[in-house]
Amino acid sequence: MPLTTSDLSNNSKPSVAILYIATGRYTVFWDYFYQSAEKYLLPDCDKHYILFTDSDLLIDSLKTKSDQVTAFKKEAMEWPFSTLMRFKFFLDAENTIKNHDFVFFFNANTEFLSIITKQDLLPLTPKENLTLCLQPHMFHSSRNKYTYDRNPKSSAYIAFNEGEYYFTGALNGGTTEAYLELCHTLYNNTQSDLKNNVIALWHDESHLNKYALGRKDIKILPPYFTRGEREYWKKTSKLMFSDKSHYRFGGHAYLRGETDEKITQAEWNKNNAKRSKKIKFRVKQYISSLFFRQ
Repeated sequence: MPLTTSDLSNNSKPSVAILYIATGRYTVFWDYFYQSAEKYLLPDCDKHYILFTDSDLLIDSLKTKSDQVTAFKKEAMEWPFSTLMRFKFFLDAENTIKNHDFVFFFNANTEFLSIITKQDLLPLTPKENLTLCLQPHMFHSSRNKYTYDRNPKSSAYIAFNEGEYYFTGALNGGTTEAYLELCHTLYNNTQSDLKNNVIALWHDESHLNKYALGRKDIKILPPYFTRGEREYWKKTSKLMFSDKSHYRFGGHAYLRGETDEKITQAEWNKNNAKRSKKIKFRVKQYISSLFFRQ
């Protein structure tokens, strides 16, 4: 039976379902994610991983971890449906998810860097139901520069001069009841759009931001909670999103199945050798982080 707010305030150990999608070539990230999660993620909670994958090899390798991981066989989908339809995947595991107090989704390329406690991540106060994370490359921008979906035909549409935050689709969660409600709503919205031949600009992320618009029950993770792999200067970040363009993973197009050719180390070096240090960008982010308020 899920814990009550009173239980949580009395230092009871909540159970958390961890949702993770590893289909197609994205299985390459699983070991990085799982090993770092076991080391750093929510040591003060009972964690259970819910894995969606098309890899029989990966499923077989987890048979000795059946008490830690529940695997659902899901076929890989073409881009962008592999990200757009994630809420359908989650709803297919609804009965399993309901056995937990909280549920969180993490992008395939997530790697944890330091201890994340329940106080850091879970929405624990009576006024909080969901936890969302600021998009790490956009939180310092003005709202009219946010890449909301501006297409009025989309159910993810947000007009200019609306919205206060832009959230990433790479990390989100909440109480089980609230998160499943989110999944149902966003799945229905994506289906409605598809019937009208509409795909939101940034897929699931666009729908997530529309859902969050005007809500007051969101625990917002601080600006530097996450960082990109090459944003080494964000010293306090608790988790990292590995660089999917990197040659060790094959590159973005290879991971998405858009090509069978992996990017070479020479190509990657050429693409990244002349990147500026973007000092101005860093300063703007730092100043914005100092004045961030929820």
